[in-house]
Amino acid sequence: MIHSGATDAGYGYARVFAFVIALAIAFSAGNAFSTTLLEPDSSSSRWSVASDRKTILLSLNGGAPVPFVIKGVDYSPRPINDAAATIPGSDYFWGDPAHLTYAPIWMRDLWGTTYNDIETGADLPDGLVRQLGANSIRTYAWWKWVPMVPADYAKWNTLDWSVSPRVRFGATTAPAGFAQWPAHDGGDQFLDLCWNHGVNPIYVVIGVSVDPWSAFPSTNPDSASAHDARMYLERTTQWLAQRYGYHPAVLGFAIGNETNMPFARGTDRYIDYWQYLNSLGAVVKRYAPGKLTMTAFADYPPPEAPMLLQPLVTFKDIANAHPGGRTVPVCVDPSGSNPGPDCRSAHRRRAYPADVYALDVWGFNAYRKPETEEVANFKHWIVDGHYTNGGGTGTEQPNPVPKPIVLTEWGAPASIRTRDGQPPPPPNPQWVRVSAAAPGEFHGAPGYRAAKLIQQIASDIYGPHSTLSTAGGGILSGGYVFEFQDEWWKEAARRPDTWSSHDTTIEQSKFPFGEAGSGFASYWDEEWFGLMSVAPGPGRRPDAPVLTSYDGAGSLNGGADVLTPRAGYYALQAAFKGSYPASAPIVNRTNLIPISFPPRANSH
Repeated sequence: MIHSGATDAGYGYARVFAFVIALAIAFSAGNAFSTTLLEPDSSSSRWSVASDRKTILLSLNGGAPVPFVIKGVDYSPRPINDAAATIPGSDYFWGDPAHLTYAPIWMRDLWGTTYNDIETGADLPDGLVRQLGANSIRTYAWWKWVPMVPADYAKWNTLDWSVSPRVRFGATTAPAGFAQWPAHDGGDQFLDLCWNHGVNPIYVVIGVSVDPWSAFPSTNPDSASAHDARMYLERTTQWLAQRYGYHPAVLGFAIGNETNMPFARGTDRYIDYWQYLNSLGAVVKRYAPGKLTMTAFADYPPPEAPMLLQPLVTFKDIANAHPGGRTVPVCVDPSGSNPGPDCRSAHRRRAYPADVYALDVWGFNAYRKPETEEVANFKHWIVDGHYTNGGGTGTEQPNPVPKPIVLTEWGAPASIRTRDGQPPPPPNPQWVRVSAAAPGEFHGAPGYRAAKLIQQIASDIYGPHSTLSTAGGGILSGGYVFEFQDEWWKEAARRPDTWSSHDTTIEQSKFPFGEAGSGFASYWDEEWFGLMSVAPGPGRRPDAPVLTSYDGAGSLNGGADVLTPRAGYYALQAAFKGSYPASAPIVNRTNLIPISFPPRANSH
């Protein structure tokens, strides 16, 4: 639907939009900056794993690899009134240079002052993620072609998967061969802002979305549609690696999020699941060999046995390769090699996930136990190898090929509380109020309990005396706090009437969120995990969709949402920067005046 007609609010956004498309910046490092500025095409970053098999290494421009600990946030900047079930399908990282629909979000969160320039008139503070002190973000879904319904997977062999030329942030026109809407192309412009000409870059993990209900024979009874889903995801993975693997801001690729499902008709007890993840990882390494691969596994609720202690099975034969089909055990050699159904030899043993997982990094979304306990378990199972009989008796050989471990999600919702009964309807000022006090002074209000947890966990991971981090001799290469901002669509993802409200849950559960003990006996809320609370922009029209047109040249309704830091933002900022008290973020975005000048040439 296309809406027309001018309003004051619409004019306000038009000024921002005009500024964005006019940003053809001619840099003068000698005049404006004391730091050498590196264009993306002039620099390279290569990621690897150290010989200790637990430390992540980064090499820049051919230099010596140095240890890197991730200080990250999970980043899904979904506007209010949008949902994962709608276009753009969680992908807010693309755009035709002439129509950078999501640029106001990028500028709010990721702007770097190296993009301020006397010729453009830009004078913006660092974006809110950069002010947080984060050195990385993890995203959830990038696409070239967004599959909106399962039937779209069948189009994998008819779509154009060619790789188009690169385009720099600040260009005003797309290069020849650029993939136009409905393709999602141009993500290198978002990555350019993250790179910030090499000055305090924010490294990006590109999310490859994998639907566990479509791609595996253990969950999808239709073998033809499962094949289509796999081929579609393989083509998507290859395109993403070819298209963006060159960019120095890219840390790596996350193959799926919480695709492991622990029940009989789930995924991760079948070796086929692990082999498919490995195959997607191999695609990435072929086309982007200098980037890391990982996935993000969900933590199991009790009484389920932990995923790493579950022996693997495979379908008995092709006829049984469907949900509920008969299975046989999978075994390996004592070293963990040669997985297969041959279990007759006395020298073979049952196979476990750590035997067959071939991606570079283990990623775990950890919520249910204190992080010290979680990391101790990971060391016991992944590094020491105490998993091979499912009981961890201490009699097994150490795992010969452990891998770095990252907490791909950790955190707590601002609304965690112990009182009985359903909480009052939002907005509840106690949950979103900004504290001007130093970290640690959270006043006992319900919303500040999450900030105290964030402060404690971040100190355990990043503090100067941390025994968890690889920087202090531990096994943890850092992690990503879930999440940067609230998402209002999650409580009822298929009900559009809920996407414009900040909902609380009606479910009860015990969730510790890093605290020892049995956890909270009352409510927690899926929509309240943000370090930032969210409110509609002042120009938002409630009667209009998020995008004011759907032809690829749309504008955000009201511009970027307004973010307000919670106490947890300050607590994490202090840990990331190693400084107290934490500083309040600068959020002023008023100096956005369009400037006209000759554009510079595109970089291809």
